[in-house]
Amino acid sequence: MAATEAEDVVRQKAPAKHARHSSFVWKYFTEDNTNSTVECQLCMTILKYNKNTSAMLNHLKMKHPLSTASTSSNASTNEQRNTQRQTSINDFSKRPVTDKRRQQITDLLVNFVVKDIRPLSALSGGGFRDIINFFEPGYTIPSHATLWKTLTHQYSTVRANIAKEMKDKSVSLTTDLWTSCTMDPYITVTAHYITDSWELKSRVLRTTIMPERHTAVNIAQRLKETIEEWGLNVFCTIHDNASSMNLAMEICEQFPHHLGCTGHTLQLAIKAGLNLPEIARTTETARHVVSHFRHSSVAHCALKKRQEQLGIKVNKLQNDCATRWNSTFTMLERLNEQRIPVQAVLTDETATKLNIRRSLSMRESQWELIEQLIPVLRPLAKATTIMCAESHIGMSFIYPVLLNVADNTLRVRESDLAATCSFKDTVRKQLITRFKLESGGLADSIPITACMLDPRFKHLKFLPENTREDARMHLTQLVRQNGGEEQPGATGEHDAETGAEEDNAGLETEMQSGKKARLESDFEQLFGPHYESCSSKRKRSDNGADELRDYSLTPHIPTMENPLKWWAHNEHRFPRLAKLSKSYLAIPATSTPSERIFSLAGNTVTRQRSSLHPSHVDVLVFLNANQKDGREDFISEPDNDSE
Repeated sequence: MAATEAEDVVRQKAPAKHARHSSFVWKYFTEDNTNSTVECQLCMTILKYNKNTSAMLNHLKMKHPLSTASTSSNASTNEQRNTQRQTSINDFSKRPVTDKRRQQITDLLVNFVVKDIRPLSALSGGGFRDIINFFEPGYTIPSHATLWKTLTHQYSTVRANIAKEMKDKSVSLTTDLWTSCTMDPYITVTAHYITDSWELKSRVLRTTIMPERHTAVNIAQRLKETIEEWGLNVFCTIHDNASSMNLAMEICEQFPHHLGCTGHTLQLAIKAGLNLPEIARTTETARHVVSHFRHSSVAHCALKKRQEQLGIKVNKLQNDCATRWNSTFTMLERLNEQRIPVQAVLTDETATKLNIRRSLSMRESQWELIEQLIPVLRPLAKATTIMCAESHIGMSFIYPVLLNVADNTLRVRESDLAATCSFKDTVRKQLITRFKLESGGLADSIPITACMLDPRFKHLKFLPENTREDARMHLTQLVRQNGGEEQPGATGEHDAETGAEEDNAGLETEMQSGKKARLESDFEQLFGPHYESCSSKRKRSDNGADELRDYSLTPHIPTMENPLKWWAHNEHRFPRLAKLSKSYLAIPATSTPSERIFSLAGNTVTRQRSSLHPSHVDVLVFLNANQKDGREDFISEPDNDSE
C-alpha cells in the first residue's frame, strides 16, 4: 500500500523525464534549474547532483526501501534481461563454428550447386562470400577440390542407396543419345521400378560420354556395362525407333523384352497427316503469321492493344517445333483463339505494311480447316502428354487410348472438310499399322498384358471377345511360368465381403492442380465408354488359375484411381499376379525420361562451362535428377544431441 501511494505522489509531482535520464531513480527525483541539486519527491530532501545517481540510489534504499522495492526489482530485472540479450547477440556473431556445423554448411552449399545447376565457381564469388561471412563469420568456404570431394562423396552415398533400393527388383530401362552444345555425344540411361511399398520410382543411372560411333554393337555394349555395373534385373527397355537402337536390343542378351517409344511412334503417325498438302499449306501459313507477331515489336504491341480493347485474354502466339507435333496443335489452337485481334492487326495499315498483309493473308477455308483440326488434335495431344508422364502408370494406357481415338476421334463425319477427312483417314491407318491394332499378335503384347494387370482396364472391353480370351490365356501361361500352380497360404482367410472392402480401401483420387492436372473429362474423352461399373462376389483362390479367375471377377476401379494403391491393399489376395504387376506396370510408355535429361544436362553443359569434364557432368546430372524433395538424399539428419 505504501509503495502504491508513493508512486501516485510521484506521478502527480514529477515532470516529464528527460530523454537522457534512463535510471529508475529519476522516477522519484527532480533536478533544479541549475542541474546541481535534486529533490526527492517522497520526502522533499535535497541532495547534491554530481552527474551520477549513486547518492539518489542510496537515499532511496535507506529512506524509502518499501516504497521503491517493486520498481527497483523491475528495473534490475529489465537491466539483467537487456544485458543477457545483448550478450546473446554478441556471442552469436563471435561463436566458433563446430566441425559438425561446418560440414552441414558445406553440404548445403553443395546441394545449392546440384539443385540449382550452378557451377562450383559460384561459391567463390565475392558477393556470395559476403553473404556467408555475414550469416556465419566463423565459416570459410572450402576450396574447389574440397567441395568436389564432398560432391563425389554424396554421389557415392546416393548411388549406394539407389542400388540397395533396386536390388532384386524387376527394372525397366529407357535410353537415348544426345549431343551437348560442345558437340560431345552422350548416352543416358534411366531405370523404372516399383518398390516393396508399391511406389513407382524413376532414377537416372548414368549420363556418360560416348565418343565412339553410335552403332548397334557399341550401344549394346554401353547398355551391357550399365546393367553389369548396377547389377540390374532388367525386364524391358524402351527406346526410340532408330534402326541402330532396334538392332542393339536384339544384340544385348540382358534384354528379355524391348519396345519402341510410344510417343515417337505417335509422332510419326500424326506427322503423316499433318504433311498432307492442304494441311501442310495451312499450317505453314499459320506459322508465318505467328512468326510475324513474335518478331515484329510493332505487331506485338498492336496485338496486345487489340486484345485489351476487345476484352480477349492477352495471350502470346506460340511457335511450333518440327520434332514435337503437339507444339503444332498448341500453335493452331492459340492462333484460332486470337483470330479476331490477329485479323484486326493485319488489316490495320498503321500496324501492318501492305506487302506483309498480302503475304500473311489467310483464306476463310484455312481458318475453317484449323477449327476442324483442333478438336481432332486435342485428344491426341492429351494422350501424348499423359503417356509421357513419369509419375503414373503409362504402359496400360496405350491401347485403351489408341483404340478409342481410332474408333471415335478419327471417325469421319458428314460435316468434315475434304482435308479433315484425309487427315483422319491417314492418321487412323498409320496408328493401325504402326501399333498393329488389328494384328493377331495383339493379345500377347506387353501393353495388353499390362492392361490386364491394371485393375482399371483388366476387363479389356476395348477389345473383341476372341482377343480378350487370347489375352487371358496368355496371362494364365505367364502365371504358370512364374510358379503359379501352388502357393499355399497366399490368399489368407478373407471372405467375399472383406475382399470387397479391401478392393476399395485406401484408394484416393489423384487430382493435380495446374498444367499437370489430369482432368476426369480428359480421361472420359480418351478412353471412351469402355468402363462401366460392374460388381461380382469374389472367392478365395488356392492356385494360379483360381487367382486369375477371382481377379477377373473383382470390379475394376475408376480410371482416375492409382492402380498401385489398389495393389498395395490386395497384394496378399493375388500374390502371383502382384509379382507380374511389378514388372509390367513399371514399364514407361515412352523414352521421354531419358529425353528429359537432355534439357537438364543442357543446363549443366553450357557454353560458359564448356570445359566441364564428362565425369563431372555425370555426377551433377545424377545428383540433380535423383534428389528427393528438399535435400534428404544428400544431407544426413542432424544428431539429437545438442552441441
